Amino acid sequence: MGGVDGSIASMVTLESASRELRENTTDGAAVLARRAISLLSSLVAATDDDDLPAVTRRCAEEVRVARPSMAAVGNLVQFWMETFTWPAEDFRHHANAHCECILTLMDRALAETVRIARNRLGEFPPDSVFLTHSASSTVRSVIDGLPFRLLVTASEPGGEGRRMARELGLTCVEDADAPSRVADVAAVVVGADALGSEAFVNKVGTRALAQAARESSTPFFVVTESYKWVASARPVVEEDSFEAVENGFVSAFLGDVRFASFAATRKLELSDDYASAWSESDEQADRVWDRSSNDGFAA
Repeated sequence: MGGVDGSIASMVTLESASRELRENTTDGAAVLARRAISLLSSLVAATDDDDLPAVTRRCAEEVRVARPSMAAVGNLVQFWMETFTWPAEDFRHHANAHCECILTLMDRALAETVRIARNRLGEFPPDSVFLTHSASSTVRSVIDGLPFRLLVTASEPGGEGRRMARELGLTCVEDADAPSRVADVAAVVVGADALGSEAFVNKVGTRALAQAARESSTPFFVVTESYKWVASARPVVEEDSFEAVENGFVSAFLGDVRFASFAATRKLELSDDYASAWSESDEQADRVWDRSSNDGFAA
């Protein structure tokens, strides 16, 4: 996955970092969340020593609210702030190391989500056809290498699905035609930018696919990491290219619970043999996790 890119530290400013996150309409929530943590680290590296903790806090707050419709960005920056010790000594080193810890936890959440989703999708026969909407990096990680055929919607506005189909040599389905194709696939598999107890947020056009899946009794799965959950029933939607879809349309949410102890009260599906696996090399990240309240995120 890779860690924080220190090469851009001398170039990034709070204004440019916030603008980058706001204007990136191509990448999904997981990619932007990772970028937000990397930008925060670069801002810390580029800030003068004078009042560094206060400036770091202000930068974190600005980055946290850059994309309200993508809960992953705000959640992970908030998690960084709440689990950081804010030490008086060697602040810059510890702040950047903490960013690396958060990225490590993200990697673990993705690995667990991929494992859980693959176990479920593995119940389908080889050569099954799945349909996805938008270009979720999480869905892409799940499907990669599996013996299935993936159809991708064009996903306008933005056309990120069309680009992914072209990049991976997949069949692209026009958005207007996608609902009529749902009955012919084994399942619809989408990602999410935010999840609440009553609805999730994804690219506009997801609702039409969910309704078609219900009408045709086609399984409809949402694959997502737990850091995209919010405490509110319906996540914030402030961008026209996103929409909220009721959780009642979802056959199962497939994902980890690393960032959400309250997931047990949600409709997350976990394998019976779920267990966290730690390694000695990740000891520092373990301590970050142990310090967290693990009570979920603010709306």
